[in-house]
Amino acid sequence: MTSGIHHIAINVDSVEDAVNFYSKYFSLRQVAKPNHRAGAWLQANDGRQIHLRQATVPEDNGQHLALLVDDIKETYKMLTDAGITVTSPKPIGSSLQSFLHDPAGNRIEIHQCE
Repeated sequence: MTSGIHHIAINVDSVEDAVNFYSKYFSLRQVAKPNHRAGAWLQANDGRQIHLRQATVPEDNGQHLALLVDDIKETYKMLTDAGITVTSPKPIGSSLQSFLHDPAGNRIEIHQCE
């Protein structure tokens, strides 16, 4: 059996704000949805997707999605220069990670592999 991640669905309070955020800072592009439900689908260059759902955002209890970045220090600077609060990059094993929240309050990890 082959296994992998196709998409993750997250709740947002404003689909438009979320599309703008993930497109601007993480280069995800909006793709067509096969239905008329409220929300938007965003796709990374590798084909993996984030599905945005207009719904109540759950309380932050540590759950998060992790986005791979090529250069975490460059991404950190871009985000902080834009006024977004991001934790400083810290080692996790041989990788680096930082945390922030999207406009809806969802926790995001930015992750740079070794």
